[in-house]
Amino acid sequence: MWTIDLPKLPFQSSKSHEEEEECKLLEEGTTIGPSWALPQWIKVFLLASVLLNLISFGFILVLGFTRNRDPTQILYSPAREAVYYEVKKFHRGFGLDKTIYQGDPSPEVDAEWEALYDSVGIIRLDKSQAERLPNKTYPYVGEDDGYYIGELAVFHQLHCLNAIRISLSQDYYRTVLDSSHFDPAEGSYGRDHISHCLDALREAIMCASDISVITWKWNHKAQRALGHGDIVHTCRNFESIHDWSTKNHP
Repeated sequence: MWTIDLPKLPFQSSKSHEEEEECKLLEEGTTIGPSWALPQWIKVFLLASVLLNLISFGFILVLGFTRNRDPTQILYSPAREAVYYEVKKFHRGFGLDKTIYQGDPSPEVDAEWEALYDSVGIIRLDKSQAERLPNKTYPYVGEDDGYYIGELAVFHQLHCLNAIRISLSQDYYRTVLDSSHFDPAEGSYGRDHISHCLDALREAIMCASDISVITWKWNHKAQRALGHGDIVHTCRNFESIHDWSTKNHP
């Protein structure tokens, strides 16, 4: 029997050349991955975008939790914590739809007007509150050392409105008030002070710029459509602000 000696062939691996190279790199501790990487500025940009989105989302959540607080008050006011919104229907101010504030001059009507502002207008601010005001104010001197004088604008505006009301009924008020109150230059109800009040209220009305829509209704007596002011408005709750001012009244 005879045999044939076959030449010895080199060992043939079943792995491809690429796989062998990969194994070699792994053995040497080289990381296998894409051959490209993001530039550093793109990484910073993406991180900043994520953070900005998170901050915006948090801000929206905060607004949601304080849904009826006042997001429109740009400047600091210590009374901001007292601001709540409500829907309120106004009166027409004619016929039977009048308020006590439209009544003829009398001690009862005067008392109603004065209760709106007279005993609560001036407030006492501590130093930290005064320092945050956009306008500087004067400190109390004496027993209230360390506190500062302030007044919420709404109560000055009501004071001015009442002064105009009184000036329109001088026949009555000259019989119950000293005539000096009606001095044109110095009187509380004289020409100069009333002029100041008129313009202060003009500025306040334009500043608030109520965008509630007055509607028109057909009036059979007039045989035409007339505007009606007895509509609903979005209002700051006055009682809440009045209570806050009362608590902070010296």
